[in-house]
Amino acid sequence: MAMDDDKGDETDPELARALVYVHQKLGVGLLQHQELSAHVYALTETLIAAGLIERDEVERRKDSARELMVESAKAHWEGVEFLTEETDKYEVTGPEIACAERIQLCRGACCRLEVHLSRQDLAEGVVRWDVGRPYTLRHREDGSCHHQDPTTKSCGVHGQRPLVCRQYDCRSDPRIWIDFEARVPNPKLEQLP
Repeated sequence: MAMDDDKGDETDPELARALVYVHQKLGVGLLQHQELSAHVYALTETLIAAGLIERDEVERRKDSARELMVESAKAHWEGVEFLTEETDKYEVTGPEIACAERIQLCRGACCRLEVHLSRQDLAEGVVRWDVGRPYTLRHREDGSCHHQDPTTKSCGVHGQRPLVCRQYDCRSDPRIWIDFEARVPNPKLEQLP
């Protein structure tokens, strides 16, 4: 990203925050990796030199351990939803909820919840994500979804909304409704993350 001296720094604050975070994590990770690698290398060479293990056995075990580590990373990385979700969101039929009739009560509180995007969402390029928390739906500083209209509380990307939004059913979510049928919203809606 080249900077024009006459224009000053035009870096998007969210992108800058994400880059600083990534660089900090990479720096710490590289130092830890280097230290761990040195220990493992020294230990392996000591075991081989002592005749306690053969180099071929080390290679076989290393390959097996690598596969286990990859599977573990897929299961525990924060962006795992993005990596594994392959469902076509346009083929999903969600619950039938008359949102337009209730939005004045719930104020679209579901749009304050954390949502992970899919590859399909990213490929479309319509739904925006938080560069500081990769593949998580972008929210405004007040906690509402970036795509929620501040006045009407309606969704600005309803036709392209993420799979999670399509499948979500607020009727039994106590964070949203004390009693859905009686039309009684949770009085703490504004406290949702």
